[in-house]
Amino acid sequence: MIVLSVAIASFMVRLNNYTVNVSLPTIAEYFDVGTGQVSRIVMSYLLIITSTLLLFGKLGDRIGLKKVFTTGYIIFVAGSLLCGLSRGIHELIGARVIQGLGGSMILATSFAIISRYLPPDRRGWAFGITSTASALGVATGAPLGGIVTGYLSWQWIFIMNIPVGVIAIFVAGRNIPAVHTFDDLSGKTEMSPENGISEKEPFDFPGALLSLLGLSMLLYGFNMGKELGWGSIQIMLLFASSIVLLSLFIIREKRCKAPLLDLALFKNHTFSLALCATFMAYLLISGNAFILPFYLKTTKGLNSQQIGMVLLAYSLIYVFMSSYAGKLSDRMSPVILCMAAMFSAAVNTFVFSYTLQFQGLLFVLTFLIWMAFSFVFFFSPNNNQVMGCAPQDRHGVASGIFNTTTNLSMVFGVAVFEAVFSQFSQDVPAAKAVLEPAMQMAMQQRGFRAVYIVGGLVCVAALIFSFMVRKGSKQHPVEPRGF
Repeated sequence: MIVLSVAIASFMVRLNNYTVNVSLPTIAEYFDVGTGQVSRIVMSYLLIITSTLLLFGKLGDRIGLKKVFTTGYIIFVAGSLLCGLSRGIHELIGARVIQGLGGSMILATSFAIISRYLPPDRRGWAFGITSTASALGVATGAPLGGIVTGYLSWQWIFIMNIPVGVIAIFVAGRNIPAVHTFDDLSGKTEMSPENGISEKEPFDFPGALLSLLGLSMLLYGFNMGKELGWGSIQIMLLFASSIVLLSLFIIREKRCKAPLLDLALFKNHTFSLALCATFMAYLLISGNAFILPFYLKTTKGLNSQQIGMVLLAYSLIYVFMSSYAGKLSDRMSPVILCMAAMFSAAVNTFVFSYTLQFQGLLFVLTFLIWMAFSFVFFFSPNNNQVMGCAPQDRHGVASGIFNTTTNLSMVFGVAVFEAVFSQFSQDVPAAKAVLEPAMQMAMQQRGFRAVYIVGGLVCVAALIFSFMVRKGSKQHPVEPRGF
């Protein structure tokens, strides 16, 4: 039931992302606004989640994972209700900020709950279940969003979160224990408060503010770079301010007695290298999710419904294989699985970059199915590996760092892949390519090929980091995992 609570959270957050994306054109028409304003519905949600994950991860260690997790559910449900009741675009953006706060609290503590309350030989299985739930949210989000928006209204994509959220709050409240670790549950250690950090330690509010402002400026700069121009004064100021604020944040954390970001975690080479591998892997996942629909639209001539059905191939494979991959990471070295997965993903992506010009959908479907098999054997073992390196009383912080890494990677993935496409297709904007499918087809093909060559190199980088994790784990072995 603990795993079910976390799985529902993963499902809801992913489902909400994809249902909203599909409904954006309808929302823009409803409020009579352009794409610039309507994009802030998504960006406000992403900004607040990424900017506050460290804060809520630390808060989970301090006041209790269960408290932060269940409170996050309540805020997420309240934000969903406000989104559904919004009567203006600015009200909707504000409601999405509230919803993002709840989503951040859920994400920041979800992995920590699994690591803290499940025995080591069951964590891989648990991460596999949550990965399956995430994939199910991705798989059903786009078609469900289209159906709900088409037959009811866009408001219902938010309102339908409410009954699911209420059930999730009840399940979490009844089943997540108010004890510190799995050992407490099994009676191996004395009962202790859920929070592992002394309540007398002052909370790092300056650090929280610096990280929030620094990450917000960084992400907003990447979001607006294409619109304002990467060399514009505004973007340069945003990036410069972000560098200054994040540098001050690091300096603050080094001197603070109870830091928001425990820099000591990065002294564990396995933890740091696994995070680097995670960042590289998510670059391809997010970049491909952004660029592949444009390829299917302009080159293959598919409509939105057909594109959704093609992309479903990846998610379905991932759904059915995630649980098995998680169990497998409990039985054999997660490092070996991650290395094999990234080698497979690199070969697949390089092959796809040279089959883009062929007719039909055979090579596209092969790429998606192969990629699903590759990444399903990376994410669950890697999640297990990252969280297994963190001390028991820092699982909330570790979970916040991990989720911040993945969200940053998703933003960077979209920015990098779009920039590569524009550069190698002679700056033909992706949106314009959709409006005029026949325009400069040869240049677009060159842009798509460059994108997937970069994607293959990203996988090679993830493979290298995974190999370095293996070397580091031999020198500094982590807790052995049982069969």
